[in-house]
Amino acid sequence: MERKCIRCDENMILNCNLKVYEGGGALFAHRPIYSIYRETIGWGKDEDIKIAVCPKCGYVEPYIQFPEKLL
Repeated sequence: MERKCIRCDENMILNCNLKVYEGGGALFAHRPIYSIYRETIGWGKDEDIKIAVCPKCGYVEPYIQFPEKLL
């Protein structure tokens, strides 16, 4: 799968993860994997959110690698 940057048409780097730090001082907590889900009976179906990064302009775009799994 190839993704083009919508800003500069460069090939994007795929399968990156988003890491968000919360907290202050020397104590930090992070959750490196985020997911999107479609609620059904039970736990539901979920799919990890990946990040694509443009190496030229720095544009960042979230995407789901296998959206058909949510159907």
